[in-house]
Amino acid sequence: MKHWIVIALLLLGGTAMAEPVDWQALPAETRVLLQPFANQWAELDADRQRQLLAAVERFQALPAEQQQSILQRFERWQALPPATREELQQRFQEFRQLPAERQEAIKQRYRWFSSLPAEERAQLRSGWQALTPQERSVVKERFRKATPEERRTMRERLQRRLNPLR
Repeated sequence: MKHWIVIALLLLGGTAMAEPVDWQALPAETRVLLQPFANQWAELDADRQRQLLAAVERFQALPAEQQQSILQRFERWQALPPATREELQQRFQEFRQLPAERQEAIKQRYRWFSSLPAEERAQLRSGWQALTPQERSVVKERFRKATPEERRTMRERLQRRLNPLR
């Protein structure tokens, strides 16, 4: 009998902790940060509400310049067309399912690309976009099979081709 009482108390305690939070009961600063969720707040389950509130707490604990950077990125994200956001979310999920070493290789390439001057990045992008899908597949396959040293050489050749003054 005692076990049932303990189980009942645990269950009741769990449901009491998981009750939804009323939007109007949130502090004004929190409502401002969660504004994108205002219309659907009442429909969110209590766990999702708690996750969002925890994220707000973590955000508020950050330095002001970091908060500003996050808000700017969020505004850029919100400005994207829904189809683009959906595609990016899909690609992110695919990335998360890759093995850790493949993820790291992609991150390294991103860091390399990001380290280039803006003009070179733009030239590389336009050069890549000018390729046909078949040509892109060939380039991807060559890079995939190349050693790190061969990749570096290939990148240097590509940069020289796109920027002969270099």
